[in-house]
Amino acid sequence: MPEAEMVVFTSYSRTGEKGLSVAKMRELKKVLRGMGAEYVVAKKNLIRIAAEQVHFGELVDVGSFDGSVGVVVGPKEGDSVALSKNVYDFAKVNPVFKVLGAILEKKYLNADSFNELAKLPSREIMLGRMLGMTQYPLTGLMNVLQGNIRNLLVLLSNLKK
Repeated sequence: MPEAEMVVFTSYSRTGEKGLSVAKMRELKKVLRGMGAEYVVAKKNLIRIAAEQVHFGELVDVGSFDGSVGVVVGPKEGDSVALSKNVYDFAKVNPVFKVLGAILEKKYLNADSFNELAKLPSREIMLGRMLGMTQYPLTGLMNVLQGNIRNLLVLLSNLKK
């Protein structure tokens, strides 16, 4: 995959602990493949070399990552929020799987920032909220105008009497 919108660094096993099972790893890869993303397990040294080659060496301190490291590589034209949600949800269900950080649009996100991104509402929900927010003032204006028209009609009918 030559270009990626998002790269997520994860730990699937800590030193001295039982790691993610093969079945769970396969489940994760299947979900990611459905989104056009990949999950790659690699040695930290190789990840460091790859990060340096794409000029992200200064952003990512691979040496600080704990345990065995895997990398989620998102597609260039993919939905980064949906990808982060899937990785976050998988990590919630599988406590041994931890997000260490991510690169999104050439900026490094620590694990906390990544989790905040994953908690954002989906694109459809945000569009729906925006539509509702634009409709509210118009609806309020219509209610005011209708109330004023009713008051004017009542006033006019009282004048005729």
